[in-house]
Amino acid sequence: MKPHDKPATRLLAVAILSCGLSLGAEQCVAPAMAGGVQASDQKSATGTPREYPAGTRGEELYNASCVVCHGPRAMGGIGPKLAGNPVISNDEAFWKVVHEGRHVMPPLKGVVTDEQIMDIRAWLKSLP
Repeated sequence: MKPHDKPATRLLAVAILSCGLSLGAEQCVAPAMAGGVQASDQKSATGTPREYPAGTRGEELYNASCVVCHGPRAMGGIGPKLAGNPVISNDEAFWKVVHEGRHVMPPLKGVVTDEQIMDIRAWLKSLP
């Protein structure tokens, strides 16, 4: 694949992201547009919403979808390091990248809910 072959690169990124999403089936982020119940949104055995200790929902969602490219604990990999990255604190830049994609990162609008993204972002902000 040539470096300037953007459609092939984007297809590869989507395939990697999809693979990452399917690795942890119970914690997987289902496509929002398909109306799938998110594992992290499931109710407990008593029918009440699942409770998450502060930040753990974002970490679970990150590990189900983002870790494939951004690495464990958001330290970078195929994608850039997100821990301590100034884009995480810049509302305009953050949402633009997440919704529209950037370089090989595919757009996530309609694939992951904004609530899930906010949970992931909150966890990312908690990292040193």
